[in-house]
Amino acid sequence: MFLENLKTIALQVLILYLIAGVGFVTDKIGIFSQDDGKRLIDLLFNVILPIAIIRTFINMEYTPEHVKGIFIAFACAMGTHLFGAIVSAFTFRKRSLKERGIYHYGMILSNAAFLALPLAKSVIGDEGIFYCSVYVAVFNMVAFTYGIYEISGHEAKIDFKRLIFNPGSISVIIGLPLFFLQPDIPYFIDYPMELIGNCNSPLAMIVFGTFLANSNFKNLLMKKELYFTSFIRLVLIPLCMLGIFYLCGVRGDLLTAMIISSAAPTATNTAMYAAKYDNDTALGAEIAAQTSVFSIVTMPVIVALASVV
Repeated sequence: MFLENLKTIALQVLILYLIAGVGFVTDKIGIFSQDDGKRLIDLLFNVILPIAIIRTFINMEYTPEHVKGIFIAFACAMGTHLFGAIVSAFTFRKRSLKERGIYHYGMILSNAAFLALPLAKSVIGDEGIFYCSVYVAVFNMVAFTYGIYEISGHEAKIDFKRLIFNPGSISVIIGLPLFFLQPDIPYFIDYPMELIGNCNSPLAMIVFGTFLANSNFKNLLMKKELYFTSFIRLVLIPLCMLGIFYLCGVRGDLLTAMIISSAAPTATNTAMYAAKYDNDTALGAEIAAQTSVFSIVTMPVIVALASVV
């Protein structure tokens, strides 16, 4: 059973990275560059992803199990980010606040929106998006507050309004009442939402490929700090959370969705936030790139474990 799940999940991860290869190639030949990708991220993050999340909530069947799952997913997501923050607090303590902040951001915050959501849809289906959407909302809450505080070297103040006023949280806030009310959405509204939402996975991976194309692969192989960060992000945190979730009674598709989210590589916005807050953009890109490359191996194994426990 484990080997069958491993094969299935590895195939889905490979497919996603083949799509990322399109972005890699188009960047190298000058058709679609990393700068183009950065502009497209705003469209993805603020329009396409929220529409995909809202439509998932609209179309998810209302059951007591799904209602309970929302609260469990929220607790799991909060627990994962808290655990990551605690673990990271004991690392790189002799480095400057800004350098330490990039490593901490890379350990705590995964690429949940651009990699976990597409993978969850491929492996689990709409229920995977449903639960991962809650994780993405928590990711946004942490990224826009504690994440910015860390990556700015503790210079940016934590703006608690961003806990709610961010695209991920707002899309879940809109989606939740629609999930409970179960409205009959007309076809001329639902179908355009479906088409737009379906753009999320391929466009996100193509953009992701442009970031890989601009990575310094020599540094990816030489820096021991990157290997340590990758181990924390890709192995330690997801395996510890798998054990904790299992002991707490989380099972089935919900467990798999949470582990997919927690096992994803470092968020691609690490480099962009580093640039925005006058930190080391190259280091942020290197962390995201190395964890992304290694996740091709680690994610299938860890997610397959989650699907059989």
